[in-house]
Amino acid sequence: MRAAIYARVSTERQERQQTIDSQLASLRRWVEAGGHALVEKHVFRDEGYSGSRLDRPGLDSLRDAVSDAAIEIVAVLSPDRLARRYAYQVLLLEEFRRAGVEVAFLHHPISEDPSDQLLLQIQGAIAEYERAVLAERFRRGKLQKARDGHLLSAKPPYGYRYVPRCDAVPGHLVVDSAEAEMVCGLFAWVADEQLSVRQSVRRLNEGPWITRAGRTRWAPSTIHHILSDPVYIGTAYANRYEYVAPKKPRTRSPRCDEKTCRRRRPRDQWIAIPVPALVEQETWDRVQAQMARNALISFRNNKKHNYLLRCLLKCGICGLAIHGCGFARTAGGAERRYYRCAGVDTLTTGRDTKCLRAMIDAEIIEQAVWDHVVGLLSDPQQLVAQFEQFITETTDGSPQEQAIERQLQARLDRLARADQRLLEAYQAAVISLGELAERRRAIAEQQRAAVQQRDQHRHLAEQHVRAQAVLTNVAAFSERISSRLKDADFSERQAILQLVIERIIVHGDTLEIRHVIPLRDPDPVDGPTGPAMPPKPRLRSDRLGQAGDLADAA
Repeated sequence: MRAAIYARVSTERQERQQTIDSQLASLRRWVEAGGHALVEKHVFRDEGYSGSRLDRPGLDSLRDAVSDAAIEIVAVLSPDRLARRYAYQVLLLEEFRRAGVEVAFLHHPISEDPSDQLLLQIQGAIAEYERAVLAERFRRGKLQKARDGHLLSAKPPYGYRYVPRCDAVPGHLVVDSAEAEMVCGLFAWVADEQLSVRQSVRRLNEGPWITRAGRTRWAPSTIHHILSDPVYIGTAYANRYEYVAPKKPRTRSPRCDEKTCRRRRPRDQWIAIPVPALVEQETWDRVQAQMARNALISFRNNKKHNYLLRCLLKCGICGLAIHGCGFARTAGGAERRYYRCAGVDTLTTGRDTKCLRAMIDAEIIEQAVWDHVVGLLSDPQQLVAQFEQFITETTDGSPQEQAIERQLQARLDRLARADQRLLEAYQAAVISLGELAERRRAIAEQQRAAVQQRDQHRHLAEQHVRAQAVLTNVAAFSERISSRLKDADFSERQAILQLVIERIIVHGDTLEIRHVIPLRDPDPVDGPTGPAMPPKPRLRSDRLGQAGDLADAA
């Protein structure tokens, strides 16, 4: 049989001790003893990856090979090498079983017998328990070492070097003279010259100092971290942070539910560890006071000006946000307000070149956007016409569409009968096992394609039904909002724009306005495939949701 082998170790220490090589050697001997065919590209390994995760490069490659029908049997040393969690073990074993691939565990052979399946469940539960016990022991061990004065940080703060533990001497920090000189100068700039973080970053970028990664451009977040870290006055803290799952993950990835965000623990849980100090306590206190004053007068906390289009503008050249800025009064002149692209400031963005977008007069663009929105909302027929155009682009539930639905279902029924006939032919010894597997794979591909077409067709039909229900509310929304347009003050105008505009993209001489029309949820309606859910409460002009094409250029 065409075989593949998989081995995994969790830590780099296990990798250095060559435990993965011993796994591979045992697996190779098993393959050779069984007379199976093994090629080098079917040797999969994960070095330094936890078994509590499924997103492992070697495991992903193994699953791809299984789905491509490139192998017929997979050899693994034990179930906990495949996955630490029982749920993941069941998921992988079921996935391999559906693909017709056999899984062999050298230390714990598992069959389809109920007793073996029960044993597999018990082993998975024990492996998960052992992992939890090891994690808890490791956590408590690190806390005890920190209380004994051992510093366990493998990434020392800027200005220090980490010396690992040697015999009875615990791991500790020593001063890096080159980096420490820059740190002391940075604290002096803020304490004596009252520089802000951005001014300090600009001075560093213009000077000979480079980051630890070898770059000449410093990030404001790095400088802020240096200036606020108490390690530079002689005290490092262990157990200062805990890791939690993100409340608002940026992307829906397999790791979005993992504990990847850092949250500060209560002060009484911190463990102090003495380290060499780089600055005096008095200098540190003055720097913290200056940073607090800088925060009070920072532009992000400036509430003197308010902007109608705040958080709505985006640059069409560089893709960054556009924010408001004001300039002081000149002699005999009025104070002016503008909108400026964030890409103009390379210090903040970290880009090599600045955006060429010129500043935009706030009064002109605000009036243009408001006039456009008033004109759009004052004419309900325009909204209805735009949304009706979107409805006509979807399926209309005609007899022709119903015939397509019946044809797709009949095709799926024929493929199911063909698959059943193949099984009967194999049981009657009419065809061989290899021919059965090959022909069933071809039928499975046709079934997947047919199911995809049927689901897409049903989705369009349901979308049409929901769109018809939403259409009745478009005119009602326009009537509700039009009564507030003429006499709206600044705050009401801002609220209306935030309500009906998703994004305004500023191009060279045009504005691309993407609308979002909030609607009341209509009553649920039944679609051709059963009860349908109520439509979403917002119509999006960019068609990312249930939307009509209401994007306009002003």
